[in-house]
Parts: sequence; structure tokens; C-alpha cells
Amino acid sequence: MRRPRFHGPGGRVGTFTVDADSTGAGRGTWEPFIDTWNDRMGDLYPLPEFTASTVDGFQGTMRSVTLGDTAVNELWASSPLNTQAVGRQEQDLVRLYVGLRGGLTLRDPHDQGGDAYVSAGTYYAHHCVTENHFHSTPVIGARIFIFPGSDLRALVSGRPRTGQVASPAAQILMAHTSMLQRTLGGLGPAGADASRSALHELAKGLILDHFDDREPTFVPALAQAAKDLADAQLTDAELSSTTIARQLHVSVRTLQRAFASLDESFNAYVRRRRLEEAAEALIAPGSRLSVSQAAARWHFSDSSHFIRAFKKLYHATPAEYARRHGAL
Repeated sequence: MRRPRFHGPGGRVGTFTVDADSTGAGRGTWEPFIDTWNDRMGDLYPLPEFTASTVDGFQGTMRSVTLGDTAVNELWASSPLNTQAVGRQEQDLVRLYVGLRGGLTLRDPHDQGGDAYVSAGTYYAHHCVTENHFHSTPVIGARIFIFPGSDLRALVSGRPRTGQVASPAAQILMAHTSMLQRTLGGLGPAGADASRSALHELAKGLILDHFDDREPTFVPALAQAAKDLADAQLTDAELSSTTIARQLHVSVRTLQRAFASLDESFNAYVRRRRLEEAAEALIAPGSRLSVSQAAARWHFSDSSHFIRAFKKLYHATPAEYARRHGAL
């Protein structure tokens, strides 16, 4: 069995990841991750005790991003998680649970007045004074954010906040988190501190359902959220900077300003991504896609326009590109 791979710099800034697909399932995957968590974050955020069946049967991926006193944990599992004991020491932190797949039940959090259920596509933020018991569905995907209480306590104390992941503020927070997961290892101290500050401010924006789109630290997250939305709508004829700005509750000018710091405009990004999707479709096994069909599917005005744009990006016509990759 290969040992789990942990990534990132030492201390409390970095990432650590374990994947049962590459390291084996069960205790051999679970315990090294927990040991690393306890080493990195255990004094700040001790973990509850999990049931033996959770540990022995674990199948999935766990990944943590740590920024000083803040952590983001992403979990994808095809086995249920259940706690069997929790610590009774007092805590002062805010947890934000974001459901991505399946569901997670928090057993009677002190400020809820009953169990709290976080299903896919929803979020739940609350102030923790003691650790909660929880259990999950057999298939689970979730991001769990842990913040020190000092920054967010006043926004959720005694009144947990819930909402939809599709909300603009949630999408921007999730986009920023995805960027952190990809880039944290290359950030210096100043960059890590700025990223932590942005994460906290975006979490406040999520809880309040509003964020300041003029704040410079939010620009990368806003641009990434716009890209994520555009990627899901590339075959939509109505896709435009106007529709994306509307979905993110910002002005078109604000969206354009976010892209001004990048190498390409929003429209250029959409065109490039449509061409990339078309290129993949043209060489897909068994593809019968014609040039005219590709032009229509990805909303180029006509085949000639599509061919010119395709050749500019790939230095070959669509037909030449397909032959080069053995599709014709």
C-alpha cells in the first residue's frame, strides 16, 4: 500500500490531501490524515472521535487548506461518516458547511433547537461553543469551513444562517476557495494573509447575502465565479457578460473591471472556451460532429467564422485538427 501523500509547506499554511483511490481504503487512509490534522490544527480545532465503522470502511478523498487560524476541508466519500464521541471543551468558532453531494446531519447544534440537515446545494453556518455530533449519507460531498469566532461570531450567534449554494455570494466564496486549493502552495506570507482576509470577508458576504464588489481582494474570486458560470453555459445562446453579471448580482462594468486584470476579456474567455469544447467534441471517439454543427452548437455566426477562429487558436482548420488526432 502506498503511503498517503501530504502536500504543502509546514506550519499552519498549506494543504494536505489523502485519496483512498491511490492509498488504499479504510484505516490506512483515514488515520494518516487525522494524524496530520492533529499535528497542523489539533490544538486550535480538535476533531471528534469517529466510529470504528467510519474509520475501517472509509473510501474517498479528504483535502484540507490551512491559513493560520482558518481551515477549509473538502470531503468526497462513498462511505458514511459518523461520530461516536465529541470533546466537551468550550469552543469559540464558526463553522460553515456547504453541501455538494448527499447530505450531512448535525445532531442538535446548541443554537439550532433540533438537528440541522445540510443537503447538496445548500449551506449552513453557525457559532460553535462545543463540538457537534454528526452523521452523513453513504455518499457525501461537502466543504467545511472553520473560522475563529472573533471574526464571524456576531453574525451567526444564536441564529444559524442557511441558504443556497447557487446564490451569488456563495458562488464567489466557492470560486475563491477553489483558487486557494490550486495555488496555496505557491503563495508567500503576504499572499497567504491576503487570501485569508478575502476568505473571511467573502464568508461574511455569504452570511449577509451581500459583498462589496468594489473591494480589490474580491476581484480574482469574482472573475473565477464568472468563469465557472460561463463554463456551465457555453452552449447557451443567451450567454453574455450581461447574463453572468445578473447572476452574480453585479454590474456589467464591475464584471468587466474584474477581467481587466486578466490576460483576456470575458468575451474572449467565452470564445476560447467554446473553441476548446468544440475541439474536444470533434476528436471524441465516435464523433460524427460536422463543422457546421459545431459552429451552431457553440454559437458562432457561421461555419466560416468558426473555422477562422478555430485556426487562429489551433493553427489548423477543424478538419485538419480532427485528422491530426485520428478522428477522421
